[in-house]
Amino acid sequence: MSEELSLAEMQAIILARDFRDNDLVFQVGANLANARAACMLANLTTHPNARLLLGVEIENLSGSSNVPEVPPFLFHASGFTLGEASMHQGYVFDDMAKPDVFFVGGIEVDQVGNVNLTGIPNGEGGWKLRGPGPVALATMSTYCSGYYILMGRHDPRTFVEQVSNITALGDKKRREEYGFPGGGPRLLLSPFGIFDFDDQGKMRLKSLFEGYSTEDVQQATGFELAIPAQVDVIAAPTEAELGILRSVVDPSGVLRSSSTPLNQGAKSN
Repeated sequence: MSEELSLAEMQAIILARDFRDNDLVFQVGANLANARAACMLANLTTHPNARLLLGVEIENLSGSSNVPEVPPFLFHASGFTLGEASMHQGYVFDDMAKPDVFFVGGIEVDQVGNVNLTGIPNGEGGWKLRGPGPVALATMSTYCSGYYILMGRHDPRTFVEQVSNITALGDKKRREEYGFPGGGPRLLLSPFGIFDFDDQGKMRLKSLFEGYSTEDVQQATGFELAIPAQVDVIAAPTEAELGILRSVVDPSGVLRSSSTPLNQGAKSN
């Protein structure tokens, strides 16, 4: 490996590995370069028939030599010229409300997978911290077949017992109570590794990046995690995975330049 693997690169590969055979429509929101790269990687390898909804672009990259870049911010001017089609902004969230796969970022996540992207109140009617907001997030997370939660930080301030605001409802029991049609959260990715949700909907550690322990993760989490007796180490990228990611999907190195090295992401928080 000529260059050190970044956290964003590894997360893109993990996502691409986890997509299901019947996932055919992938919707990527703004500012999630790792999710965009994952969808492109899958479309070029395991999911040649998928449609990628990348901001205002509609893409299928299978057999194409015209692969769009992975810009730091998703709504990129190239989408108006490189995409097979474009979506009018006024209709994006009505027409594409039910993708197979969606991606959710957050400033807080809690033990049952509720995500807060709205903000943290200051207790006086204002905000201690304002997030980017819930644009289309409630709709997409309600109806999509399944979504992935991508957390850039993992510490007791971001992994909390109960989020300050619910922007995307992940709580399995409440989703069933309200009759939500979508599949809810599939996996959560953090700088420590991969998490899923048990039968009761509680967050559970699934696998770790090499160099971290279950004690490291629990200490950085503001609630008691479900931790199985055996926790696997995440497999390193294959030559094929990393080769396509770096030479075709992200030749300019956005994922390497905008992300910490793989095994420094959690320790730096």
